Amino acid sequence: MNNSKSILLIEDDEDDQSFFIEAISEIKSTWLYHVANNGKEAIDKLKNSIVLPDIIFTDVNMPLMNGFECFSELIKNPRTRHIPVVFLSTDTSQKELAYELGAKGFIHKPSDTSTLSSQLAQMITSIAMVTIICSFIDFGLLCQ
Repeated sequence: MNNSKSILLIEDDEDDQSFFIEAISEIKSTWLYHVANNGKEAIDKLKNSIVLPDIIFTDVNMPLMNGFECFSELIKNPRTRHIPVVFLSTDTSQKELAYELGAKGFIHKPSDTSTLSSQLAQMITSIAMVTIICSFIDFGLLCQ
């Protein structure tokens, strides 16, 4: 069983992209699937991809298509609706909306790489655990 997780990052700010890439590189069994500069670019990439990422981390405020608009498009598509989405933002007032829409997580962007790496690792682990539990439920293994 392969526990490696592929990550799609949707982020328009180049400094934040570099910060995220550095943080994700510190997490074992995790690799960067792609970096999209906005929601539209991400949707186009996913539309044309055979292999999809395991988890999507998206900024909220971006040009062309923001994170919430992108999430709305992802959940409309049967191919992508199952991919867990975690929002990243410096604005914590958007956290409640993110969860109301169905996000699997929300990370307030920290100012240092080690904190971000720790938060990402915790989020990836918790999403992986929920996925495993749900697969047992889907197969009736927990409900016997």
